[in-house]
Amino acid sequence: MNRIIKQIAVVCCAATLTVYNTSCNNMLEVKPTDQVDGEDIFQSLSTVNRAVLGVYAGWEPEHTLRIGSVMADECRIGLKNAGVNGSAQNLFRWAFAGGDAEISAPWTNAYQVINRANRILAGIGRVPANNTAEEQQKQQLRGELLAIRAFEHFELYRNYSYAGVYQPDAPAVPYVTSADINNKPSRPAAADFFRQLQSDLEAALTLSGERVTDDVTRMNTQAIYALQARVALYTGNWAVAAESATRAIGRLTLAGREEFPAIWTDKSNAEVIFKLKRTNLSTLRPGDIWKNPSIGIVYFAPSQKLLKAYDKEHDIRYSSYFAQDASLAADGQLIDVVRKYAGEEGAENRNDVKVFRISEMYLVRAEANMHLGKLPEAAADLNTIGHARIQGYEAPAFSNVQQLLKAILLERFLELPFEGHRYYDLKRLGLPIQRDEADLQQGDTQTDLPPAALYYYLPIPQSEILSNPNIKPNNKGW
Repeated sequence: MNRIIKQIAVVCCAATLTVYNTSCNNMLEVKPTDQVDGEDIFQSLSTVNRAVLGVYAGWEPEHTLRIGSVMADECRIGLKNAGVNGSAQNLFRWAFAGGDAEISAPWTNAYQVINRANRILAGIGRVPANNTAEEQQKQQLRGELLAIRAFEHFELYRNYSYAGVYQPDAPAVPYVTSADINNKPSRPAAADFFRQLQSDLEAALTLSGERVTDDVTRMNTQAIYALQARVALYTGNWAVAAESATRAIGRLTLAGREEFPAIWTDKSNAEVIFKLKRTNLSTLRPGDIWKNPSIGIVYFAPSQKLLKAYDKEHDIRYSSYFAQDASLAADGQLIDVVRKYAGEEGAENRNDVKVFRISEMYLVRAEANMHLGKLPEAAADLNTIGHARIQGYEAPAFSNVQQLLKAILLERFLELPFEGHRYYDLKRLGLPIQRDEADLQQGDTQTDLPPAALYYYLPIPQSEILSNPNIKPNNKGW
């Protein structure tokens, strides 16, 4: 039976309501008979809200954080990562297959989260609302679920779309809006896929009611605008990208140099639009991608190409994103490590996942305005980030679009590493992945991966292709 549409049980627990996988091989499972009937969650707004929190709890963008960095030029294979206890070596070496865990994990998790959202959306209309405030809360919960559904579909598109650069007629991925166990969806054209996604986003915005909130752990109005801006950037809808980015930025400002490091220790939510909480109970935390502190293995270290791109003395991002670990010194040499999600003593690797920050929105707006011919406005957004991050920053002059685009891509490289952007930025622009020789493993010689290469694209998981005859491989045969 189709692996996308198998039902996931929504389980009611004493402390919280979350949604679980069972142990069979299907990616999306049928509800076990020993679990509480999912209909029980629709008896009150309280139980529905806890079910929605369960959707958030199962959401793992760490999978695309890993692909976005490891596939590209942001990192290199780390100390003692021999591929046994390590992870994602095949991704880094551009030698993966449809059965690899790193390939199937984003597909599995995204459609699980989508299914959970769909199950709640299907029944939320029956939930009693005793007054206007409760009706408003119910609509806000619907809006959150629609936004989550849109986000996860977009992540699937970024990973498994038929084409890199946006093509309206190229097959995308199934856009699933129900939990029908008999459905075997095919891949719609990208234009149809994005029409459905945009419909979800517009409905989510309507339901959110332009709500202003300081809770950055829920898909609030600004987060929905941020997603709309990111989607518009990928599809070349420049006017919408610029407008939505402006709305996403809203009343927020970039963190100062003193406050910026506190974002990455979760001591501050400055410039954070939306993040996913991580606790010691979280099965996957962003720091787990880069390092296993319990056994002293660095899975992936920052690339020399990335490290060399910073003004180390004056750019606050350098000391915020990277560190040298004395405990992992080899032959007297300190080891460069990713500090961005290092956690703290007793809670190593545990940091909240920053899904949207306003600095990304400045960069989205800069790129959109560049395409709209508004070069001064685009340069102004770049300079705003530069002044916030670099002591003594001097604004450069841009005489043409090519210079400006190069500067925008460099700033995205410097500002957003390990946040799930680099590979996808290159892919959406049809640019090659280019690594420095210093970042290759001994014996490796391939520094460049052009868009025409087989391993430039990720395959749809082989198990999904085998179980659903309507899922067709991409134009590379994957």
